[in-house]
Order: sequence, then C-alpha cells, then structure tokens
Amino acid sequence: MKGNWFNQSLLATALLIPAYLAIGFFDRNYQVKSDVFLVWYFLGAAITSAFFGAPSLRSLVSSPGITCIMLLIGLTVGGIANILLFRAVASAPNPGLPVAITNTASIGVFLAAALFSRWAPNYFSSAKIDVSALLGVVLTMIGISLIAKH
Repeated sequence: MKGNWFNQSLLATALLIPAYLAIGFFDRNYQVKSDVFLVWYFLGAAITSAFFGAPSLRSLVSSPGITCIMLLIGLTVGGIANILLFRAVASAPNPGLPVAITNTASIGVFLAAALFSRWAPNYFSSAKIDVSALLGVVLTMIGISLIAKH
C-alpha cells in the first residue's frame, strides 16, 4: 500500500481499535485467553504481511543471517512485549489504558532515532527533530503521567 506515513498511521490506528477490543471480548465471551488470542492474531498478521505486504515471497528472506536476527528480535523483544501487552489489555479497567501506555514507546523511538542518526549515520537514517515534535513528546509524557494516576 503506497501513501504517506501519516495517512498509513491513521488507517492503522483505526484498524487496531477493533483488534484491541477483541482481546477482552474473546476472553469474556468465549474464554479465549489473551495469550491464545495473541498467537492466532499474529499468525493472521504474518500471513497477511507475507502475501500482501512483501514485494515478493522471495524477498522475505534477504540472507540467512539477517533473517535469523530479525526472527530472534521477534522471538524475544517482540514476543515478550506483545504477551505483556495482550495480558494487560485483557485485565485493565479499560483496554485503552495499556495501549496508551505502550504507545509511549514512540518517545523512546523518537529520541533514540535522533541520537542514532547522529552517532551512527552510516547505519541509521536522518531523523527530523524540531520544536513542535519535541513539544509533542513532552505532551505525551504529561499524558502518560495522567494515565498512571488512574
């Protein structure tokens, strides 16, 4: 899907709303625990990504070493983070709270991208940083503080 990053982000947000709501729905109505939902959800996401997101199925394996590193990242960091998130969504007083908290990872990504683009420009793309973006980060930090008091 071609398009600009902002429109893609808005569409992804709209599509994630029912996905996050489904976690608690399946738990309460069909006794499907969040960990089981997670497995089937990401299997479906992986199949869709392979067939509709990749330029070709051959492009999914760039080299054995790089493929193993990407798989290892998914098996560790991605797997653990998503297990914790899905469990939190299922048990939170409002499923939006854990999602809001984990979305503050964007602050870390924003700041790390700025640092890495300067420290290791051969490995990381340049990152745009300006006053309005930094203000957005500060407002996000204030918002997470308000959620934490809930």
